[in-house]
Amino acid sequence: MADSSLLSIGSSGLQAFQRSLNTIGHNIANVNTDGYSKQSVDLVTRIPQANSYGFAGTGVQTSSISRSYDAFVEANLRNTTASASEFETFHALAAQLDNVVADPDAGLSTSIQNFFDAMQDVADTPTSTAAREVLFNEGNNLAEQFNALASWMDSLRGQVNNDIKDSVTEINRLSESIAKLNETIVFEQGRSGGQPVNDLLDQRDTLIRQLSEIVSISTLQQDDGSINVMTGTGQTLVVGNKASAVDVYIEAGDPNQLGIAIKGTGGVLVPITAQISGGQLGGLLGFRDRMLDPAINSLGLVAMGLGNYINEQQTRGMDLDGSLGAQFFSMPQPQVLTLAGTPGIVSVKVDDISQLDNNDYTLRFNSGAWQLTQNDTDQVVTMTGSGTAADPFIAKGLSFEITAAPVNGDAYLIRPTRNGASDMHMTLVNNRQIAAAAPIRSLASTANTGSGEISAGTVTDINNSVFQSSAGQLSPPVLVRFTNSTSYDIYDNSNPAAPVLLEAGIAYDPAAGAEVFPTPGGLDHGYRVHISGAPLSGDEFSTEFNTGGIGDNRNALLMSAIATTKVMANGTASISDSYNSLVADVGTGTRQAEFSSLAQNRMLEQARSARESTSGVNLDEEAANLVRFQQAYQAAAQVISVANSLFDTLFNAVRR
Repeated sequence: MADSSLLSIGSSGLQAFQRSLNTIGHNIANVNTDGYSKQSVDLVTRIPQANSYGFAGTGVQTSSISRSYDAFVEANLRNTTASASEFETFHALAAQLDNVVADPDAGLSTSIQNFFDAMQDVADTPTSTAAREVLFNEGNNLAEQFNALASWMDSLRGQVNNDIKDSVTEINRLSESIAKLNETIVFEQGRSGGQPVNDLLDQRDTLIRQLSEIVSISTLQQDDGSINVMTGTGQTLVVGNKASAVDVYIEAGDPNQLGIAIKGTGGVLVPITAQISGGQLGGLLGFRDRMLDPAINSLGLVAMGLGNYINEQQTRGMDLDGSLGAQFFSMPQPQVLTLAGTPGIVSVKVDDISQLDNNDYTLRFNSGAWQLTQNDTDQVVTMTGSGTAADPFIAKGLSFEITAAPVNGDAYLIRPTRNGASDMHMTLVNNRQIAAAAPIRSLASTANTGSGEISAGTVTDINNSVFQSSAGQLSPPVLVRFTNSTSYDIYDNSNPAAPVLLEAGIAYDPAAGAEVFPTPGGLDHGYRVHISGAPLSGDEFSTEFNTGGIGDNRNALLMSAIATTKVMANGTASISDSYNSLVADVGTGTRQAEFSSLAQNRMLEQARSARESTSGVNLDEEAANLVRFQQAYQAAAQVISVANSLFDTLFNAVRR
């Protein structure tokens, strides 16, 4: 039992105020220590001493040294730290992408415009070697620009991958440190009878806050003083004094795509990529999945669209040497990656470029049936067809052919446009191969007596046998002979001296004119010519290969018109529109990330201010407390001095 003597009471005050002064000094010394929480000595009265006249006070004692701490404020700071770090990381990367795709030199807008301007110059002067050489060079430059931009985006992906690895390394370091502190805190609190180890608790909170900068986490306080740390939807990083190791792995089929996993029992990796959010790691994954991948896919879509439509028209034309046009650009193919099953049993081709978009898909075989899902929404995509070579699955502008028997669980990642820009190359070897002319021409007989006219003609199917049977000629050339003003016959004109009848009695309306092909009888020679006006009986019109037609610019005009024709996005966008849409999407995403980052940083400042007001050291307040407890200490010392004087007086009286 405590002594109620004046000396004992004074001594208790002296000790208590000494501890308070020491704690105030500790606060002042750590005013700039990151994560430090202000501490204070909790004083309580000693148990009073019972006497016949009542309970006599026995002085003061220290119950504990506590820190100023609010769990809600700390959790709010941790959460806002994770959000601010996520959007800051996302915005920093998005700004890099935006600066490049929108740059007139590094981006593609100028190169696309220069290419089509050069195509128009060839259309204006199809025999000009200089104009053809400029177009040839612009085609090379355009392909190289696509390659360079795709390569830069791949390098940006490499940067993201390196940052992901660094983030995982930091997560493991911090988790290990938190687990070790858990062990120390449990031991020290047990040794002190449950008293809080304030400085160690602050260190642990600081590490947890640093961890929240890397990834969004949640915590669970344990009765023994340790704290469990979880991420995602409850995946544990720290339990007591044990830390779970996090690792990266290469996702199935794609060496450039990293996933995140926790090492489970026996070192088995448990993927948690989909559950990761917040912090630097969440920003990296979010940028990769929501901005970088769509941007690369969109760039590939523009490359494939431009290459497809230029190739399509180029091959319908005729070059300076009288040959049918060769492909202008290489045509990249959709990427098929095996997630599960046998590689190579799924063949994917572009069916309709106008229906393609920048999404990736998963083709999966389950319960005896194939199912296609869109990866960003997990929505099932309807497919037509049966998947055979004769009747492939058709969906989203793609055709899918299954070349071998699948088993349940087989899955394939389909990336229709991922390699579109990186695999684009110019295939022409010289400017003479530019097919500015059309391979057909039409003629009206000089002996005609009516007012009929025939159009120059437009190729619709260069693979038709009339173009492919014999190089440098139509097989067959065609003669149209009117039997009267409202009817005509069609002949094979391979031998003009003795034309061979192909179809007779075809009706003609002078008011509307007529398309020669396809005929009512089903003849289709892969081109269209239109007869108009009022031909008379015996009038003749013919079509033949455009031999020597090097001054013809009809095909070059059609190729230059692709620049503004709505050929993409189901006929709603031109090639330039598609690239501008990519620039706009990246710019909008970057701007939104900037606004979100600014907003989250303001919230983070408020959360830090809230913590400072709760746990931070205020030097003015500490100075006042220093004076207060100094005076209390001096007063307690005076009490002891008085007690000593009384004792001396009593001792001297007794000694006499």
